[in-house]
Amino acid sequence: MNLAQKLKAAAFSTVAAVEQAAQGSSQPPLAATTNFLLLQYATALGTAVHATPLIPALRAAAPGCRIAVVASGIALEIFRNNPGVDWLIETPSPLEDLKGAVRSLRAQLPFAEERFATLTSMGNERTRIGIASLLSSRSPRVGFTEVPEIYYEVLRFDTSRSMIDNNLRIVEAFGSPFRHFEPQIFFSEADLAWARQTLVESGVRDGQMVAVFVTQTSVTQRKSWRAERFQAAARHMIAAYGAHVIFVGTAAESAAINALRADLGDGSTSVAGKTSLLQLSALLSLCRIGLTLDTGTLHLGRAVGLPMTIIAPAWSPPIEWLPIGNPRYRILKNLDMPNCPPDYVIDEVSVAEATSALDDLIAKYPQGAAN
Repeated sequence: MNLAQKLKAAAFSTVAAVEQAAQGSSQPPLAATTNFLLLQYATALGTAVHATPLIPALRAAAPGCRIAVVASGIALEIFRNNPGVDWLIETPSPLEDLKGAVRSLRAQLPFAEERFATLTSMGNERTRIGIASLLSSRSPRVGFTEVPEIYYEVLRFDTSRSMIDNNLRIVEAFGSPFRHFEPQIFFSEADLAWARQTLVESGVRDGQMVAVFVTQTSVTQRKSWRAERFQAAARHMIAAYGAHVIFVGTAAESAAINALRADLGDGSTSVAGKTSLLQLSALLSLCRIGLTLDTGTLHLGRAVGLPMTIIAPAWSPPIEWLPIGNPRYRILKNLDMPNCPPDYVIDEVSVAEATSALDDLIAKYPQGAAN
C-alpha cells in the first residue's frame, strides 16, 4: 500500500468511526434487517444480469422485506418491471457524476427514518459508488467494495464460485443460508408484442422453429468463432429443421452480421441495433434454441430460460460467467489457456460439435425457452 492509499484508508476509517459513533451502540444486528437498498451502476450487461438473483434471494431470506434498487443505464433496464423490486430509483451514475448521484439518491430514499442496509454486488465495488452510499445515508453497507473501511461487512471475490454465487453470498451476511437463484428479467406486454410482430415481419411462419445466433462480441475480448462456421451451423438449422435464424447484436455489429448472413437467403433476419434490452429479451423468449459466444446477450438468454449452445474461449474460466451444470446449456470449451494470445480465435470448437449440441438440446427441450 503506497502513501496515498494509506492516507485514503485512514480518512475513510475516521469517517466510519464518526458514523458509528453517531449511530450509537443500540443498532440491531444485520439479521434483523428488513429493508434493502441495492446499488446498481455496472456498465457491463452480464454484470447487471448476474445481480438479479439477489432479489429472490433477499425475498426468501427475509419474507416481507422491502427492496429498493438504485440504478442507471443498462442496470436500470435490467431491473425494470421486476416484481420483487418495490422501488426502482434512477440517479446519475456516481462514476460519472458523484455529486448528482448523491443529491438524487438523498432526495429519493424510500425508507424514511426506518433502518436499512445498502448492498453492492460485483461490478459495483468502485470507490465512487462506496462514497455515494456514504454521503447519501447512514446505513450499514454490505458487499463488495474498494473502500472496506466504510463497510459493515466486506466480501472478497471467491474464484472458486461463479459471479452469481459470489453475489448471493451477500445474503449470508444477514444470517441466512446460501441458496442459488438463476438470473431474472421481466419484459412488458408491449415488448412481447413487438417481438411477435418482428418475427411476423421477418417471414417466420406459425409453428416454424426460430434459432437465435449471437456471432459478435466485444472487440476488447478475443472470443470469436469464424464466420464460415456460424454460416455452416445456420445452414444446418435451416436444412435440418426448416428453422428461421435470427441474428442479434448492436448497431456497430450489424455490418459484420449482414456479411455473415449474405448467403443464407431468406432463411435469416438481423435485428442488430434494432432492439432495446427488454425487447431483445422478449424476442429470445420466443426462440427455440440459441447458438452464442460468451457475451452479454448470452446472459439475457439465460434469464429467459432459452436452451443454448455456448462457444467458450479457452482463456476464460467458465465458472465465473457460464451456467455450468445446467442441462439447458451446452458449454463447448476444448482447451484451457492461462492467457489469451493476441491472434486467438476459438478454432478448437468444430461445427460438428456445435450442431450436435444444438440437435441434442432441440430434442430435449421441444418448447425452447417456454419449457
